[in-house]
Amino acid sequence: MARKRKRVLTEERRRLIVEELRERGVVRTGDLARRFSVSAMTIRSDLAALEGRGGLVRVHGGAMLQERVAREPSYYEKAAQNLDEKRRIGRRAATLIDDGMAVFIGNGTTTIEIVRALAERSPTGIKVFTNALTHAGELARSPGVDVYVIGGYLRGVSFGMVGPLARGALQGVYFDLAFLGANGVSVERGITIPSLEEAETAAEIVRHARKVAIVVDHTKFGVVTHGKIADLAEVDVIITDKGLDPRFREELETMDVELHCA
Repeated sequence: MARKRKRVLTEERRRLIVEELRERGVVRTGDLARRFSVSAMTIRSDLAALEGRGGLVRVHGGAMLQERVAREPSYYEKAAQNLDEKRRIGRRAATLIDDGMAVFIGNGTTTIEIVRALAERSPTGIKVFTNALTHAGELARSPGVDVYVIGGYLRGVSFGMVGPLARGALQGVYFDLAFLGANGVSVERGITIPSLEEAETAAEIVRHARKVAIVVDHTKFGVVTHGKIADLAEVDVIITDKGLDPRFREELETMDVELHCA
């Protein structure tokens, strides 16, 4: 009887751990041990068992939610999600662009809000490079902006130009600041997106930028997808919205990353 009761209590604790993980995206061993009045060793055992079931990945000091991407949403599907947050992020990002700068704005439904915000500013002498056909069309209507389009293979799901041709077009070109979107931001695993081909192109862009800014809404934190763009150590600025979980804010404050919450 005692063994049966212990098993029930263990399963209930693990269920509650999963609930907290889904809500916050990340959990810490010490916090869980205090919450459930058990040892850190017990919590580590719980996390190991839950990792075996799938859906989370253990990291130093705890665990985080791992998203398994069965299907990448289309550009139009993503464009309708968290639109107000993306607009605020885009406006804040645009304030980092000074006249005379050379900037790269990568493809994505958050980065296009930078393009729209930039058009409202009437900038002077700015060179904007992009690998997004959606962005290039809007940039062409902005006076004071010279537009350079990086060619390559066009991914219809994201309207991004990627692949060897895109990476080759970047040779000998450098940027003061590069803005990139992402599907996942993880302290342990870095900046990720679902497409490996897009990730390779974005990683090349990172190597050509003096400063790198990641623009993502708060739902992307604690998520890990298939293709890695960069480690957080390679990122200078993260621009997100005020819905960011305080735990992620605390983590980022310990790192050399400039954080903006619009």
